[in-house]
Amino acid sequence: MNLCIFSCVYPQYKKTEALERRVGELEKELARLKKEVDFYNLTNLPEHLTLCEKKISLKRDDLRERFEREMLQFLENKGLLVILIKRYFKYYNVINDEIKKFGLPSDLIFLVLAESYLNPRALSKAEAAGLWQFIKETGKKEGLFINDHIDERYNIKKSTRSALMHLKKLNEEFNDWFITMAAYNAGAARLREAISNQGTRDFFDLFLPEETERYIFRIISLKEIVLNREKYGIRIDENSLYKPVILKEIMIEIEKETHISVFAKAMDVSFKVFRDANLHLRRYRLPKGVYTINVLGDKYSVFMKNIKEYPHICILREK
Repeated sequence: MNLCIFSCVYPQYKKTEALERRVGELEKELARLKKEVDFYNLTNLPEHLTLCEKKISLKRDDLRERFEREMLQFLENKGLLVILIKRYFKYYNVINDEIKKFGLPSDLIFLVLAESYLNPRALSKAEAAGLWQFIKETGKKEGLFINDHIDERYNIKKSTRSALMHLKKLNEEFNDWFITMAAYNAGAARLREAISNQGTRDFFDLFLPEETERYIFRIISLKEIVLNREKYGIRIDENSLYKPVILKEIMIEIEKETHISVFAKAMDVSFKVFRDANLHLRRYRLPKGVYTINVLGDKYSVFMKNIKEYPHICILREK
């Protein structure tokens, strides 16, 4: 009798167990969908955001609208944001160390993130190049060497110093970081003209080219996402982050034309690895002269030892 009862009840028990399991799966799916909806919900943002120690009020309807335009466009592409966050940590030290030396706001790292997505090989349609997107004229003005063999706009460390010097000069003139960053984007002359003709020095009240008006909001959107990524559903395992870039600058003098593969061999890395660290070297061969080479941090000792095998190459100094 008991066996009969068990036989009758068991199928019902299995059905209940399967139903409960299905309910659990549906609850998880509902939570996932809710998270996707919340991903685009910006109602829980603070009343203001801060960039370079200046506030942007989100209580002003027009500013919130301008901010949400950039923020939501970024949030539509999770894959891109994952890459940008990983690049942020990859280049953070090499850029932030230079920012500290200049005594400038640490938030300027988000400006370069907006400029090039931290792609050292970036080249715009207007032929602005490198991490900081210098055009040739501005690059040369800020001390970057550019010719057929060398284009220091692609030198990660040197272009960073030149960009920071340029930003420092702009801020000394305008004494306002929002206008300074706008001038970095559109040019100082255009900001001078706008301020002179429009009777205001408030960036948010200036009528500027649309790209420039959007520029500050793109920067602050990237800062908000990078620093609060989990809030927007972006979780990145620390083990999946890219290896941080560590570069040492060496000034060398070569006494005769030299194939740059020599430096890759001295560094004990592949030609590609060497070139990725030295994108400013634009040709396979360098004529006699003085140059700056970026050496990978963990290859510095090896390089300094091996380069002595080439008597026509002289180390002048380390930067």
